[in-house]
Amino acid sequence: MHRVVELGHVVAAPFAGLVLAHLGFDVIKVEPPGGDRSRYDDVLGDSMFVFNNRGKRSVVLDLKSSEGKEAFLRLLRTSSVLIENLSPGSMERLGLGREKLREANPRLVHVSVRGYGGSLSNYPAFGTLVEALTGMMWANGGARLPASITDMWASMNCVVTVLWALLAGAPGYYEVGIAQGDAELLGYYLLNYQRNGRLLQGGSDALPFWAPYETFVTGDGKRIYVAVNDDGKWRSLCQLLGLTHLVDDPRFRTNADRVRNREELHRAIQERFDLADSSVVERLVEADVPAVPVHELKDVLLLDAVEWESVDGAKVPRLPLPGKLGRAPKVGEHTEEVLRELGYEGEELMRLSR
Repeated sequence: MHRVVELGHVVAAPFAGLVLAHLGFDVIKVEPPGGDRSRYDDVLGDSMFVFNNRGKRSVVLDLKSSEGKEAFLRLLRTSSVLIENLSPGSMERLGLGREKLREANPRLVHVSVRGYGGSLSNYPAFGTLVEALTGMMWANGGARLPASITDMWASMNCVVTVLWALLAGAPGYYEVGIAQGDAELLGYYLLNYQRNGRLLQGGSDALPFWAPYETFVTGDGKRIYVAVNDDGKWRSLCQLLGLTHLVDDPRFRTNADRVRNREELHRAIQERFDLADSSVVERLVEADVPAVPVHELKDVLLLDAVEWESVDGAKVPRLPLPGKLGRAPKVGEHTEEVLRELGYEGEELMRLSR
């Protein structure tokens, strides 16, 4: 089993550590005295911490002290991987720069999750700031992405980097850019702009390049989402709704026509859904027209389409990966255990474990 040292806080490195723990890695979370600040949020409580840190062991070390630093380096000597998301220059200020880490363990895979490259490398890199900078927020109609999608995507890129480096037998230092990840997610939008001169902005439920691909309301007041992505499904939708006269209507003949005349199209389809109830979703699916009911977040807890795990009596979605997770650790819960594994004993062990 590979040992991973996680020197992370909040989301970007901790979520990467969570995924690695789920895959069976021995993830040791090194926390400062007092613990990761996401343990004590005055709005979220410990929800963020508990979700992102299950299955890990927690060790508290004061990396500003010589003893804490030495224990950290001893831990790295027994580890395959270090992941961290400290601000630029932090590792160097702690006396734990790349050369020092390489001396401690030449076989170490060190992945640093950083905000930006280039001239902005010293800018703060909270997920929402990255979304504002990279155009993600603009492309999403001016809204931030929900939860911590930007940081979680950077975490997945971190995990892939770790797995690649281990499989390739390529130890060393790697950087994973959070902004780079957001730009990656916008890749074909950016390519479309350069090739076709079209900027695709979101901000509504409608997908901007296919139609009808949006939300409708049924006669009993339920919202449903219909996703037509080719002409065959368009014909099937028209047949089901009694709109066959629109199939060859020059306003709607091709997808490009339907996108161009989206408002008229939406009105015509909505008039038919006004006469139906929410059971129409089943008829749409049977007719090979992609459709689902639109749920609020609280409704998702009742879905059997999602697999769940229990955390302190609450439901959380399980990661769609092989493996499993234990609970989130208490602050420093495994400090003495891990230090004993590193050979500490007696007074020195007691002093570092306090």
